[in-house]
Amino acid sequence: MRGATLNDKKRIVDIISSSFDQNKSINYVIKQDEKRYQRIKLLIEYSFFYGMKFGKVYISNDNKAACIVLFPNKKKVTIESILWDLKLAIKCIGLKRVPAVMKRESLVKKNHPKEDFIHLWYIGVDPKYQNQRIGSNLLKKVLIEDTSKPYYLETSTLSNLTFYQKIGFKIINKIDLGYKLFVMKKEANV
Repeated sequence: MRGATLNDKKRIVDIISSSFDQNKSINYVIKQDEKRYQRIKLLIEYSFFYGMKFGKVYISNDNKAACIVLFPNKKKVTIESILWDLKLAIKCIGLKRVPAVMKRESLVKKNHPKEDFIHLWYIGVDPKYQNQRIGSNLLKKVLIEDTSKPYYLETSTLSNLTFYQKIGFKIINKIDLGYKLFVMKKEANV
């Protein structure tokens, strides 16, 4: 595993977009039309930007898996982040969907603590290489990067629950958005 650079952006966007193509939570956020997959890629580009600015982005050494984590306490409002947010709202979400997406984000954030934590935002494996423990190995390496803070994540993929639970995450809440979004936490190892 290594920290990503801007040169890795295209590969990381491809990995995460393809692995989240049918994800209920992603498809809840983006406008559903003939440009749906292009909108997913734009959402992941946005996420890559935020991960590089306010967190870390990782890619496996074999370039088959990627992960984006955020450090919410480091997130700042900048002109650049406002422009990215506007681009996301107009080109990805669609202006009519913005209130629903903002409500979703508010419900998710209610489950996050006030104290410092790490948000495991995305982890994806190129679909051609899934079920080969590549994602597990990447996640285990990411989680030992900082053991002093709890990790939080959300997943709508039922088959991922066991995967995360084996690594030490516990379900702390379920949010009903017309699909179930599971909020999970892994305690700090202090």
